[in-house]
Amino acid sequence: MSGSKHPAGHVLQAYHDGELDVPNSTEVAAHCEQCAACRAELGELAGIAAMLAKAPAPELPRTVWHRVKPGRAQESRLRPTLALAACAAGMAIGVLLGPIQLKTEKVITDQTWSTSVAVWNSSTTSSLLSVYQSGQD
Repeated sequence: MSGSKHPAGHVLQAYHDGELDVPNSTEVAAHCEQCAACRAELGELAGIAAMLAKAPAPELPRTVWHRVKPGRAQESRLRPTLALAACAAGMAIGVLLGPIQLKTEKVITDQTWSTSVAVWNSSTTSSLLSVYQSGQD
């Protein structure tokens, strides 16, 4: 940041919040001593921070309260244990049952398909079917 250039808004915010490192903080402080516009912006940031500090905390919806205990959120220790037990039980059942043969379905070949189309065509004439058959030739 050069001496004539104003710090960006996020830099002024970080300076106000005390989040800048020492060299950058010193540079922004020196600039603000000479620049009325940046001092005014820092004053606005201080006013906003004071207003937010006085504002009441937002109310949580009733649907959230049953999951949060006053003072700290508490996570159930039982859930990970149950998940691990269910996983182990599933693996044990899989090992005990062994591989399972699945039924195979009959694959329709092109010859079977053309025969069924020909049977269908003998009783019904359709413009869509004739377009399909012309594409097959």
